Amino acid sequence: MLIEKQRIILARGDIFATMKHKDGSIERRVMHNVIVDVASELMAERMKEDDGNASNGIMVLAIGTGDPGWDLQNPPVATSAQTQLVNELERKTFNRSYYVDIGGSETPARTNIVDFEVTYEETEAVGALVEMGLFGGAGSTAPNGGTMFNYHTFPVWNKPPTSVLTLVWRLTF
Repeated sequence: MLIEKQRIILARGDIFATMKHKDGSIERRVMHNVIVDVASELMAERMKEDDGNASNGIMVLAIGTGDPGWDLQNPPVATSAQTQLVNELERKTFNRSYYVDIGGSETPARTNIVDFEVTYEETEAVGALVEMGLFGGAGSTAPNGGTMFNYHTFPVWNKPPTSVLTLVWRLTF
């Protein structure tokens, strides 16, 4: 008997980004991302109690500059087949992660909505940014390591070395 792999998406992700420039101006963006095919492997890894593996859930946000041949104003649309960033610039562990209630407020109670917050300081992730992804599992803190959970491409956002970029990546299950 042949069993086909069925793909059911029950999760979604939103990104709330704020870049603060040295002159005091602020840029904000709200974006949506793609839950990638291998995300189910990371979820299964986290559910298995007795595997003896010291892996972790979602641990880092990686940001990149994409393929040098991309149209930076119109990069390719993110697909669920992605497993790594095309050109990873930097990855960083989260400042914090927290539950959010249905109204979008932080709550100590467990909910089906989790925010992951990371801040890239002035000298971090400097460049023409066009892609980012969430990673977890064994090896996720190493460049191009771990298992990708989400992926997103977006029109170029130039981050100068004098700006601070804060990203809040929301997952709703």
